[in-house]
Amino acid sequence: MLKKCDANCDAKVSHLWLRNNIFYYRVELERVDGKRRYKRISLHTDNFFEAREKLRAMTTDKNWPFDELRRLFKELIFDMDLGQGLGNGSYGMLSQLQIQKRLSKRNKRENIEKLNLLGNIAMQSNQMNLSQEDRLLIKQFVEMRPMFEAFLANQPTSSKPTSAPSRKISEVLDMMLLKANNCDDEKRRKKNTITKLLNAVGISVDDDYSKFHNADAIGAISKVVVDQADAKGDYKRKQLRYIKELATCGSNIDSDLYKISVINNLPNIEKTKKYEKKPHQPYSNEQLLEMFNPKYAYFKEHPDAFWACMIALFTGARANSAITLQYDDITEKDGIWCINFIENHPIKHLKNEASERIVPIHPLKHLKNEASERIVPIHPQLLDLGFVDYVQRRQTALNAKGTDFIFPKCQTKSGTYNSRYTVRVILNFLQEIGVKSGTKDSYDFHSFRKNASIAMQNAGIIATFINDIIGWEGKTTMEQSYSNHTLHQIKTEMSKFNYDFLSGHFAKWKEIMKKAK
Repeated sequence: MLKKCDANCDAKVSHLWLRNNIFYYRVELERVDGKRRYKRISLHTDNFFEAREKLRAMTTDKNWPFDELRRLFKELIFDMDLGQGLGNGSYGMLSQLQIQKRLSKRNKRENIEKLNLLGNIAMQSNQMNLSQEDRLLIKQFVEMRPMFEAFLANQPTSSKPTSAPSRKISEVLDMMLLKANNCDDEKRRKKNTITKLLNAVGISVDDDYSKFHNADAIGAISKVVVDQADAKGDYKRKQLRYIKELATCGSNIDSDLYKISVINNLPNIEKTKKYEKKPHQPYSNEQLLEMFNPKYAYFKEHPDAFWACMIALFTGARANSAITLQYDDITEKDGIWCINFIENHPIKHLKNEASERIVPIHPLKHLKNEASERIVPIHPQLLDLGFVDYVQRRQTALNAKGTDFIFPKCQTKSGTYNSRYTVRVILNFLQEIGVKSGTKDSYDFHSFRKNASIAMQNAGIIATFINDIIGWEGKTTMEQSYSNHTLHQIKTEMSKFNYDFLSGHFAKWKEIMKKAK
Protein backbone atom coordinates (compact mmCIF):
# COMPACT_ATOMS: atom_id res chain seq x y z
CA MET A 1 0.00 0.00 0.00
CA LEU A 2 1.45 3.33 -1.02
CA LYS A 3 1.27 6.29 1.25
CA LYS A 4 0.18 9.42 -0.54
CA CYS A 5 2.58 12.31 -0.29
CA ASP A 6 1.48 15.44 1.52
CA ALA A 7 1.55 17.47 -1.67
CA ASN A 8 0.35 16.60 -5.17
CA CYS A 9 2.20 17.65 -8.25
CA ASP A 10 0.71 20.22 -10.58
CA ALA A 11 0.37 17.60 -13.31
CA LYS A 12 -3.18 16.58 -14.17
CA VAL A 13 -2.59 12.84 -14.39
CA SER A 14 0.50 12.34 -12.23
CA HIS A 15 0.81 12.49 -8.45
CA LEU A 16 3.69 11.98 -6.07
CA TRP A 17 3.50 8.93 -3.84
CA LEU A 18 5.91 7.71 -1.17
CA ARG A 19 6.73 4.02 -0.73
CA ASN A 20 9.66 2.62 1.27
CA ASN A 21 11.26 6.08 1.35
CA ILE A 22 11.25 6.31 -2.47
CA PHE A 23 9.04 8.75 -4.38
CA TYR A 24 6.95 7.51 -7.31
CA TYR A 25 4.60 9.21 -9.74
CA ARG A 26 1.28 7.75 -10.80
CA VAL A 27 -0.10 7.82 -14.30
CA GLU A 28 -3.44 6.63 -15.56
CA LEU A 29 -3.42 3.93 -18.23
CA GLU A 30 -6.03 3.12 -20.83
CA ARG A 31 -9.22 1.79 -19.30
CA VAL A 32 -10.07 -1.89 -19.61
CA ASP A 33 -13.77 -2.80 -19.49
CA GLY A 34 -14.46 0.67 -18.19
CA LYS A 35 -12.17 0.21 -15.19
CA ARG A 36 -9.45 2.69 -14.34
CA ARG A 37 -5.85 1.45 -14.40
CA TYR A 38 -2.79 3.12 -12.96
CA LYS A 39 0.96 2.63 -13.05
CA ARG A 40 3.53 3.94 -10.59
CA ILE A 41 7.03 4.79 -11.75
CA SER A 42 10.03 5.39 -9.49
CA LEU A 43 11.69 8.80 -9.42
CA HIS A 44 14.77 7.25 -7.77
CA THR A 45 14.94 9.70 -4.87
CA ASP A 46 13.77 10.02 -1.28
CA ASN A 47 13.91 13.83 -1.39
CA PHE A 48 10.47 15.37 -1.89
CA PHE A 49 11.70 18.57 -3.49
CA GLU A 50 13.95 16.71 -5.92
CA ALA A 51 11.09 14.35 -6.79
CA ARG A 52 8.73 17.26 -7.36
CA GLU A 53 11.16 19.01 -9.67
CA LYS A 54 11.76 15.80 -11.64
CA LEU A 55 8.04 15.30 -12.07
CA ARG A 56 7.44 18.89 -13.08
CA ALA A 57 10.28 18.69 -15.58
CA MET A 58 8.80 15.59 -17.16
CA THR A 59 5.23 16.80 -17.23
CA THR A 60 5.98 20.32 -18.43
CA ASP A 61 8.57 19.31 -21.04
CA LYS A 62 6.74 19.26 -24.36
CA ASN A 63 9.15 16.65 -25.70
CA TRP A 64 8.38 14.21 -22.88
CA PRO A 65 7.62 11.32 -23.25
CA PHE A 66 8.00 11.50 -27.05
CA ASP A 67 11.80 11.75 -27.14
CA GLU A 68 12.06 8.64 -24.97
CA LEU A 69 9.48 6.87 -27.14
CA ARG A 70 11.51 7.59 -30.30
CA ARG A 71 14.65 6.27 -28.66
CA LEU A 72 12.92 3.05 -27.64
CA PHE A 73 11.40 2.61 -31.12
CA LYS A 74 14.85 2.94 -32.68
CA GLU A 75 16.28 0.27 -30.40
CA LEU A 76 13.62 -2.32 -31.29
CA ILE A 77 14.92 -5.52 -32.86
CA PHE A 78 12.75 -7.39 -35.39
CA ASP A 79 12.69 -10.83 -36.92
CA MET A 80 11.23 -11.18 -40.40
CA ASP A 81 8.51 -13.73 -41.10
CA LEU A 82 9.45 -13.49 -44.78
CA GLY A 83 13.00 -13.56 -46.08
CA GLN A 84 12.93 -10.00 -47.34
CA GLY A 85 13.04 -6.52 -46.01
CA LEU A 86 15.33 -4.98 -43.50
CA GLY A 87 16.08 -7.86 -41.09
CA ASN A 88 17.38 -6.17 -37.96
CA GLY A 89 17.44 -2.47 -37.56
CA SER A 90 15.56 0.60 -36.51
CA TYR A 91 11.84 1.03 -36.84
CA GLY A 92 10.84 4.06 -38.85
CA MET A 93 7.61 4.75 -40.73
CA LEU A 94 5.26 1.76 -40.95
CA SER A 95 4.82 0.07 -44.31
CA GLN A 96 3.00 -3.01 -45.56
CA LEU A 97 6.30 -4.91 -45.59
CA GLN A 98 7.17 -4.00 -42.03
CA ILE A 99 3.83 -5.15 -40.66
CA GLN A 100 4.97 -8.65 -41.48
CA LYS A 101 7.80 -8.26 -39.01
CA ARG A 102 7.62 -9.50 -35.43
CA LEU A 103 9.50 -8.45 -32.34
CA SER A 104 12.61 -10.46 -31.73
CA LYS A 105 13.08 -12.31 -28.45
CA ARG A 106 16.37 -10.46 -28.20
CA ASN A 107 14.50 -7.32 -27.09
CA LYS A 108 14.71 -6.62 -23.41
CA ARG A 109 11.42 -7.09 -21.63
CA GLU A 110 11.89 -3.96 -19.54
CA ASN A 111 12.30 -1.86 -22.70
CA ILE A 112 9.05 -3.19 -24.16
CA GLU A 113 7.26 -2.59 -20.86
CA LYS A 114 8.57 0.96 -20.72
CA LEU A 115 7.67 1.62 -24.34
CA ASN A 116 4.16 0.30 -23.76
CA LEU A 117 3.77 2.47 -20.65
CA LEU A 118 5.10 5.66 -22.25
CA GLY A 119 2.89 5.05 -25.26
CA ASN A 120 -0.16 4.95 -23.02
CA ILE A 121 0.97 8.17 -21.34
CA ALA A 122 1.49 9.84 -24.73
CA MET A 123 -2.03 8.88 -25.80
CA GLN A 124 -3.42 10.97 -22.93
CA SER A 125 -1.79 14.13 -24.32
CA ASN A 126 -3.94 16.80 -25.89
CA GLN A 127 -3.70 15.98 -29.61
CA MET A 128 -4.34 19.60 -30.56
CA ASN A 129 -1.13 20.70 -28.85
CA LEU A 130 1.06 18.05 -30.49
CA SER A 131 3.17 18.36 -33.59
CA GLN A 132 2.44 16.28 -36.66
CA GLU A 133 5.48 14.15 -35.86
CA ASP A 134 4.26 13.40 -32.33
CA ARG A 135 0.76 12.53 -33.54
CA LEU A 136 2.26 10.14 -36.08
CA LEU A 137 4.33 8.55 -33.29
CA ILE A 138 1.18 7.92 -31.28
CA LYS A 139 -0.48 6.40 -34.35
CA GLN A 140 2.51 4.09 -34.80
CA PHE A 141 2.27 3.03 -31.18
CA VAL A 142 -1.45 2.25 -31.44
CA GLU A 143 -0.87 0.10 -34.51
CA MET A 144 2.03 -1.78 -32.89
CA ARG A 145 0.52 -2.17 -29.44
CA PRO A 146 -0.90 -5.66 -30.19
CA MET A 147 2.66 -6.68 -31.10
CA PHE A 148 3.98 -5.35 -27.78
CA GLU A 149 1.25 -7.07 -25.77
CA ALA A 150 1.87 -10.37 -27.58
CA PHE A 151 5.57 -10.10 -26.79
CA LEU A 152 4.88 -9.46 -23.11
CA ALA A 153 2.36 -12.29 -22.95
CA ASN A 154 4.93 -14.73 -24.38
CA GLN A 155 7.65 -13.48 -22.01
CA PRO A 156 6.35 -14.25 -18.49
CA THR A 157 7.69 -12.18 -15.66
CA SER A 158 10.49 -13.92 -13.76
CA SER A 159 10.20 -14.67 -10.06
CA LYS A 160 12.54 -11.83 -9.17
CA PRO A 161 11.84 -8.16 -9.72
CA THR A 162 13.46 -6.98 -12.93
CA SER A 163 14.20 -3.59 -11.47
CA ALA A 164 15.75 -4.90 -8.27
CA PRO A 165 19.43 -4.06 -7.92
CA SER A 166 21.93 -6.89 -8.15
CA ARG A 167 23.47 -6.98 -4.70
CA LYS A 168 24.11 -9.36 -1.85
CA ILE A 169 21.54 -9.91 0.84
CA SER A 170 24.12 -8.79 3.40
CA GLU A 171 24.39 -5.40 1.68
CA VAL A 172 20.62 -4.86 1.74
CA LEU A 173 20.51 -6.07 5.35
CA ASP A 174 23.19 -3.59 6.37
CA MET A 175 21.28 -0.83 4.61
CA MET A 176 18.09 -1.86 6.43
CA LEU A 177 19.83 -1.77 9.82
CA LEU A 178 21.44 1.57 9.03
CA LYS A 179 18.06 3.14 8.28
CA ALA A 180 16.34 1.55 11.29
CA ASN A 181 15.91 3.73 14.35
CA ASN A 182 17.01 0.99 16.77
CA CYS A 183 19.65 0.61 19.43
CA ASP A 184 22.72 -1.49 18.63
CA ASP A 185 21.39 -4.49 20.54
CA GLU A 186 18.08 -4.48 18.66
CA LYS A 187 19.93 -4.22 15.35
CA ARG A 188 22.09 -7.17 16.36
CA ARG A 189 19.00 -9.20 17.29
CA LYS A 190 17.38 -8.36 13.96
CA LYS A 191 20.45 -9.42 12.02
CA ASN A 192 20.83 -12.68 13.92
CA THR A 193 17.12 -13.54 13.57
CA ILE A 194 17.06 -12.84 9.83
CA THR A 195 20.30 -14.77 9.27
CA LYS A 196 18.95 -17.83 11.10
CA LEU A 197 15.68 -17.76 9.13
CA LEU A 198 17.54 -17.48 5.83
CA ASN A 199 19.89 -20.31 6.74
CA ALA A 200 16.91 -22.47 7.67
CA VAL A 201 15.75 -22.43 4.03
CA GLY A 202 19.22 -22.76 2.50
CA ILE A 203 19.89 -19.08 1.82
CA SER A 204 23.06 -17.31 2.87
CA VAL A 205 23.46 -13.59 3.45
CA ASP A 206 26.20 -13.76 0.80
CA ASP A 207 23.66 -14.83 -1.84
CA ASP A 208 22.13 -12.39 -4.31
CA TYR A 209 19.17 -10.45 -2.95
CA SER A 210 16.91 -11.86 -5.66
CA LYS A 211 17.31 -15.33 -4.18
CA PHE A 212 15.49 -14.06 -1.10
CA HIS A 213 12.97 -11.75 -2.73
CA ASN A 214 10.66 -14.22 -4.47
CA ALA A 215 7.48 -16.08 -3.64
CA ASP A 216 9.13 -19.47 -3.06
CA ALA A 217 11.71 -18.13 -0.59
CA ILE A 218 9.19 -16.00 1.31
CA GLY A 219 6.81 -18.96 1.50
CA ALA A 220 9.54 -21.27 2.80
CA ILE A 221 10.65 -18.77 5.45
CA SER A 222 7.05 -18.21 6.52
CA LYS A 223 6.61 -21.97 6.97
CA VAL A 224 9.70 -22.12 9.18
CA VAL A 225 8.29 -19.34 11.35
CA VAL A 226 4.81 -20.84 11.62
CA ASP A 227 6.12 -24.35 12.40
CA GLN A 228 8.04 -23.25 15.51
CA ALA A 229 6.26 -25.28 18.15
CA ASP A 230 7.62 -23.51 21.23
CA ALA A 231 7.35 -19.94 19.92
CA LYS A 232 4.37 -17.80 20.84
CA GLY A 233 2.40 -15.70 18.39
CA ASP A 234 4.05 -12.40 19.31
CA TYR A 235 7.53 -13.78 18.67
CA LYS A 236 6.47 -15.24 15.32
CA ARG A 237 4.92 -11.90 14.36
CA LYS A 238 8.20 -10.17 15.23
CA GLN A 239 10.18 -12.58 13.01
CA LEU A 240 7.83 -11.96 10.07
CA ARG A 241 8.09 -8.22 10.68
CA TYR A 242 11.88 -8.46 10.36
CA ILE A 243 11.52 -10.43 7.10
CA LYS A 244 9.07 -7.90 5.71
CA GLU A 245 11.43 -5.08 6.67
CA LEU A 246 14.26 -6.75 4.73
CA ALA A 247 11.97 -7.38 1.76
CA THR A 248 10.90 -3.73 1.56
CA CYS A 249 14.45 -2.44 1.75
CA GLY A 250 15.45 -3.39 -1.81
CA SER A 251 15.24 -0.25 -3.93
CA ASN A 252 13.14 0.07 -7.11
CA ILE A 253 11.09 -3.08 -6.51
CA ASP A 254 8.08 -3.45 -8.78
CA SER A 255 4.99 -2.78 -6.66
CA ASP A 256 2.83 -5.53 -8.16
CA LEU A 257 5.57 -8.14 -7.85
CA TYR A 258 6.26 -7.00 -4.31
CA LYS A 259 2.66 -7.69 -3.34
CA ILE A 260 2.64 -11.09 -5.04
CA SER A 261 6.02 -12.22 -3.75
CA VAL A 262 5.97 -10.80 -0.25
CA ILE A 263 2.73 -9.43 1.12
CA ASN A 264 0.47 -12.20 -0.16
CA ASN A 265 2.86 -14.89 1.02
CA LEU A 266 3.32 -13.68 4.59
CA PRO A 267 0.88 -15.51 6.88
CA ASN A 268 -1.36 -13.77 9.38
CA ILE A 269 -0.44 -14.82 12.90
CA GLU A 270 -2.65 -13.87 15.83
CA LYS A 271 -1.22 -12.00 18.76
CA THR A 272 -0.40 -14.06 21.79
CA LYS A 273 -3.37 -14.15 24.13
CA LYS A 274 -2.76 -12.53 27.48
CA TYR A 275 -3.43 -15.77 29.34
CA GLU A 276 -0.82 -17.53 27.16
CA LYS A 277 1.94 -15.10 28.01
CA LYS A 278 4.34 -15.99 30.76
CA PRO A 279 3.58 -13.47 33.53
CA HIS A 280 6.25 -11.50 35.35
CA GLN A 281 7.18 -13.09 38.66
CA PRO A 282 8.07 -11.11 41.80
CA TYR A 283 11.49 -11.71 43.27
CA SER A 284 11.49 -13.86 46.39
CA ASN A 285 12.98 -12.58 49.64
CA GLU A 286 15.96 -14.84 49.05
CA GLN A 287 16.51 -13.41 45.56
CA LEU A 288 16.31 -9.82 46.85
CA LEU A 289 18.75 -10.64 49.64
CA GLU A 290 21.18 -12.10 47.13
CA MET A 291 21.03 -9.30 44.54
CA PHE A 292 21.42 -6.52 47.15
CA ASN A 293 24.16 -8.28 49.08
CA PRO A 294 26.98 -5.70 49.55
CA LYS A 295 29.53 -8.42 48.84
CA TYR A 296 28.99 -7.82 45.14
CA ALA A 297 30.80 -4.88 43.56
CA TYR A 298 28.29 -4.26 40.79
CA PHE A 299 26.02 -1.74 42.56
CA LYS A 300 29.06 -0.09 44.15
CA GLU A 301 30.46 0.54 40.68
CA HIS A 302 27.04 1.43 39.24
CA PRO A 303 25.14 3.45 41.88
CA ASP A 304 22.66 4.59 39.20
CA ALA A 305 21.56 0.98 38.74
CA PHE A 306 21.15 0.57 42.50
CA TRP A 307 18.90 3.61 42.83
CA ALA A 308 16.87 2.64 39.74
CA CYS A 309 16.11 -0.72 41.38
CA MET A 310 15.24 0.96 44.68
CA ILE A 311 12.83 3.39 42.98
CA ALA A 312 11.07 0.49 41.26
CA LEU A 313 11.01 -1.60 44.45
CA PHE A 314 9.34 1.14 46.53
CA THR A 315 7.10 2.82 43.91
CA GLY A 316 6.44 0.04 41.38
CA ALA A 317 7.71 2.23 38.54
CA ARG A 318 8.53 0.57 35.24
CA ALA A 319 12.05 0.82 33.83
CA ASN A 320 11.33 3.82 31.64
CA SER A 321 9.86 5.83 34.51
CA ALA A 322 12.53 4.82 37.00
CA ILE A 323 15.61 5.70 34.96
CA THR A 324 14.37 8.83 33.13
CA LEU A 325 13.89 10.97 36.21
CA GLN A 326 15.21 14.52 36.10
CA TYR A 327 16.51 16.50 39.06
CA ASP A 328 13.34 18.61 39.15
CA ASP A 329 11.33 15.39 39.52
CA ILE A 330 12.66 14.94 43.05
CA THR A 331 10.71 17.64 44.83
CA GLU A 332 9.44 18.63 48.27
CA LYS A 333 5.72 19.36 48.46
CA ASP A 334 3.70 20.14 51.60
CA GLY A 335 6.77 19.21 53.62
CA ILE A 336 6.96 15.75 51.99
CA TRP A 337 9.75 14.59 49.68
CA CYS A 338 8.21 13.15 46.52
CA ILE A 339 9.03 11.65 43.15
CA ASN A 340 7.15 13.33 40.33
CA PHE A 341 6.58 10.98 37.38
CA ILE A 342 5.78 13.41 34.60
CA GLU A 343 5.99 13.18 30.83
CA ASN A 344 7.97 16.24 29.82
CA HIS A 345 10.66 14.76 27.58
CA PRO A 346 10.52 12.65 24.37
CA ILE A 347 12.22 9.63 25.95
CA LYS A 348 9.71 9.48 28.77
CA HIS A 349 7.35 7.09 27.03
CA LEU A 350 4.47 7.51 29.42
CA LYS A 351 1.84 7.88 26.70
CA ASN A 352 2.18 4.24 25.81
CA GLU A 353 2.43 3.25 29.45
CA ALA A 354 -0.57 4.92 31.01
CA SER A 355 0.03 3.15 34.28
CA GLU A 356 3.31 4.98 34.70
CA ARG A 357 1.71 8.38 35.00
CA ILE A 358 1.47 7.72 38.60
CA VAL A 359 0.90 10.82 40.56
CA PRO A 360 -1.19 14.04 41.02
CA ILE A 361 0.66 17.30 40.75
CA HIS A 362 -1.85 18.77 43.15
CA PRO A 363 -2.74 16.25 45.87
CA LEU A 364 -6.15 17.75 46.57
CA LYS A 365 -7.27 17.92 42.97
CA HIS A 366 -9.41 15.05 41.72
CA LEU A 367 -7.86 13.62 38.55
CA LYS A 368 -10.34 11.96 36.29
CA ASN A 369 -8.13 9.58 34.34
CA GLU A 370 -4.74 7.94 34.13
CA ALA A 371 -3.50 10.51 31.61
CA SER A 372 -3.09 12.94 34.51
CA GLU A 373 0.36 13.34 36.04
CA ARG A 374 0.91 12.17 39.59
CA ILE A 375 3.30 12.43 42.46
CA VAL A 376 4.37 9.76 44.97
CA PRO A 377 5.84 10.36 48.44
CA ILE A 378 9.29 8.84 48.89
CA HIS A 379 9.11 5.78 51.16
CA PRO A 380 10.76 6.20 54.60
CA GLN A 381 13.23 3.37 53.94
CA LEU A 382 14.24 4.96 50.61
CA LEU A 383 14.70 8.29 52.37
CA ASP A 384 16.80 6.63 55.09
CA LEU A 385 18.99 5.03 52.43
CA GLY A 386 19.97 8.56 51.42
CA PHE A 387 18.28 8.82 48.02
CA VAL A 388 17.46 12.54 48.28
CA ASP A 389 20.94 13.31 49.66
CA TYR A 390 22.49 11.39 46.75
CA VAL A 391 20.47 13.35 44.18
CA GLN A 392 21.22 16.74 45.73
CA ARG A 393 24.90 15.95 46.20
CA ARG A 394 25.22 14.79 42.61
CA GLN A 395 23.42 17.82 41.17
CA THR A 396 25.73 20.15 43.09
CA ALA A 397 28.87 18.27 42.09
CA LEU A 398 27.93 18.25 38.40
CA ASN A 399 26.43 21.75 38.46
CA ALA A 400 23.46 20.12 36.72
CA LYS A 401 20.27 21.87 35.69
CA GLY A 402 16.90 20.78 36.99
CA THR A 403 16.01 19.40 33.56
CA ASP A 404 19.11 17.20 33.38
CA PHE A 405 18.68 13.48 33.87
CA ILE A 406 19.72 12.05 37.23
CA PHE A 407 20.85 8.89 35.43
CA PRO A 408 22.47 10.13 32.19
CA LYS A 409 22.78 6.60 30.81
CA CYS A 410 19.01 6.54 30.29
CA GLN A 411 19.66 8.36 27.02
CA THR A 412 21.79 7.20 24.09
CA LYS A 413 24.22 9.48 22.28
CA SER A 414 21.62 9.93 19.55
CA GLY A 415 19.06 11.09 22.11
CA THR A 416 16.83 8.00 22.17
CA TYR A 417 15.75 5.94 25.17
CA ASN A 418 18.48 3.51 26.23
CA SER A 419 16.66 0.24 26.91
CA ARG A 420 20.05 -1.49 27.17
CA TYR A 421 20.61 0.24 30.51
CA THR A 422 18.26 -2.14 32.30
CA VAL A 423 17.70 -5.01 29.92
CA ARG A 424 21.33 -5.63 29.01
CA VAL A 425 23.16 -4.31 32.06
CA ILE A 426 21.26 -4.80 35.32
CA LEU A 427 19.68 -8.08 34.23
CA ASN A 428 23.03 -9.46 33.08
CA PHE A 429 24.36 -8.93 36.59
CA LEU A 430 21.35 -10.72 38.09
CA GLN A 431 21.96 -13.62 35.75
CA GLU A 432 25.65 -13.77 36.68
CA ILE A 433 24.88 -14.15 40.39
CA GLY A 434 22.16 -16.74 39.80
CA VAL A 435 19.10 -14.62 40.60
CA LYS A 436 18.00 -15.10 37.01
CA SER A 437 18.34 -18.41 35.20
CA GLY A 438 17.97 -16.99 31.68
CA THR A 439 16.32 -14.41 29.49
CA LYS A 440 12.88 -16.06 29.59
CA ASP A 441 12.53 -16.99 33.25
CA SER A 442 9.87 -14.30 33.99
CA TYR A 443 12.27 -12.35 36.22
CA ASP A 444 13.20 -8.89 34.96
CA PHE A 445 13.03 -5.24 35.93
CA HIS A 446 9.24 -5.38 35.85
CA SER A 447 9.41 -7.92 38.70
CA PHE A 448 10.18 -5.05 41.11
CA ARG A 449 6.75 -3.66 40.23
CA LYS A 450 5.22 -6.99 41.24
CA ASN A 451 7.16 -6.91 44.52
CA ALA A 452 5.86 -3.42 45.34
CA SER A 453 2.27 -4.40 44.57
CA ILE A 454 2.37 -7.59 46.65
CA ALA A 455 4.11 -5.86 49.57
CA MET A 456 1.36 -3.21 49.68
CA GLN A 457 -1.43 -5.76 49.44
CA ASN A 458 0.11 -7.87 52.20
CA ALA A 459 0.34 -4.74 54.38
CA GLY A 460 -3.41 -4.19 54.02
CA ILE A 461 -3.21 -1.04 51.88
CA ILE A 462 -6.52 -0.59 50.06
CA ALA A 463 -6.73 -0.69 46.27
CA THR A 464 -7.29 3.03 45.68
CA PHE A 465 -4.05 3.91 47.50
CA ILE A 466 -2.12 1.21 45.62
CA ASN A 467 -3.48 2.65 42.37
CA ASP A 468 -2.19 6.11 43.32
CA ILE A 469 1.25 4.79 44.25
CA ILE A 470 1.87 2.30 41.44
CA GLY A 471 -0.22 4.07 38.82
CA TRP A 472 -3.02 1.66 38.02
CA GLU A 473 -6.21 3.10 36.64
CA GLY A 474 -8.36 0.80 38.75
CA LYS A 475 -10.83 -1.89 37.73
CA THR A 476 -14.03 -0.52 39.21
CA THR A 477 -15.77 2.83 38.82
CA MET A 478 -15.15 3.52 42.51
CA GLU A 479 -11.41 2.92 42.13
CA GLN A 480 -11.25 5.10 39.02
CA SER A 481 -13.41 7.98 40.23
CA TYR A 482 -12.73 8.37 43.94
CA SER A 483 -8.97 8.01 44.21
CA ASN A 484 -8.30 11.59 45.33
CA HIS A 485 -6.10 11.01 48.36
CA THR A 486 -3.82 13.70 49.71
CA LEU A 487 -0.06 13.31 49.86
CA HIS A 488 -0.18 12.99 53.65
CA GLN A 489 -2.74 10.18 53.36
CA ILE A 490 -0.63 8.39 50.73
CA LYS A 491 2.50 8.81 52.86
CA THR A 492 0.72 7.30 55.86
CA GLU A 493 -0.37 4.29 53.82
CA MET A 494 3.08 3.83 52.29
CA SER A 495 4.63 3.57 55.77
CA LYS A 496 2.56 0.38 56.32
CA PHE A 497 4.73 -1.71 53.99
CA ASN A 498 8.47 -2.23 54.18
CA TYR A 499 11.35 -4.51 53.32
CA ASP A 500 12.64 -5.02 56.86
CA PHE A 501 14.27 -8.31 55.90
CA LEU A 502 16.70 -6.17 53.86
CA SER A 503 17.50 -3.84 56.79
CA GLY A 504 20.95 -5.38 57.34
CA HIS A 505 21.92 -4.83 53.70
CA PHE A 506 20.34 -1.35 53.65
CA ALA A 507 22.46 -0.25 56.63
CA LYS A 508 25.62 -1.12 54.70
CA TRP A 509 24.35 0.42 51.46
CA LYS A 510 23.57 3.65 53.30
CA GLU A 511 27.24 4.02 54.18
CA ILE A 512 28.39 2.94 50.73
CA MET A 513 26.12 5.42 48.92
CA LYS A 514 27.36 8.32 51.05
CA LYS A 515 30.61 8.00 49.11
CA ALA A 516 29.03 7.27 45.73
CA LYS A 517 29.35 9.83 42.95
